Amino acid sequence: MRLSSKYFSGCLLASIIGMLSTQLWAGNLPPVTYNKSTDTISINAQNTSYKEILADIATLSGIEIQMHPKAEHSLSITLSDLPLETALKELSHEISYAFFYDKKTVLNPKESANGSVEFILTGMHVLPKGEFSNDMLRPILAPSGEAFIREKNRHSASSQRAEMFNHAQQRWEARLQKMPPETREKLLTKAQAKREKIEQRHEKRTLRKEKSEERRKARKEQREEELEALKINDPERYELKMQRREEHRLERLE
Repeated sequence: MRLSSKYFSGCLLASIIGMLSTQLWAGNLPPVTYNKSTDTISINAQNTSYKEILADIATLSGIEIQMHPKAEHSLSITLSDLPLETALKELSHEISYAFFYDKKTVLNPKESANGSVEFILTGMHVLPKGEFSNDMLRPILAPSGEAFIREKNRHSASSQRAEMFNHAQQRWEARLQKMPPETREKLLTKAQAKREKIEQRHEKRTLRKEKSEERRKARKEQREEELEALKINDPERYELKMQRREEHRLERLE
């Protein structure tokens, strides 16, 4: 796996958000669904960008897809619960492609008990039909953005509970092992720092929300105490205040 500086350009999150926003604005659901425990793909796409479908698959499954710009086209296709490799083959009748496999990284120590070595599909090259030059291949997902997604998913409770079935993480781990150490360290360090920064912002927002709720509750209790005191000390003013409150409530309902 060769990574150069130009491959780090672009922003994965912006591209994915942009694609999803376009789909939602058009009233459509994302065309790809992925079952991470069975490593199967379902697709319901109508006149959809081939690159867009591949980007969804790469994001969900962890496979690294590099694509020639001229291989882009639109297609309509429906697939249901197909293994990842089979689904990619079904999608790729109009182009040339090659698959790449790596030794499966053991995430669950029990998997290595029998001493067997397993291989997992980790990469795909996509070229125009009949073309075999890799010169114009570009990664569909920016490695820096993908590293953040894997880091974020790795720390989610659901991913931790189902780690042994997380094929996307297994693919990512296998790909990491092939990277130069300095590249791997840079990707992981930046991804971890970004995750921690986002978590800190979330914690601050949560804290501000809790404090705001506490202040709102305290003001409400104070108003209720003042109202109860008014009821005892000045019943006429209390009745007038309650009458006005009811009038305002009815006005808002009109």
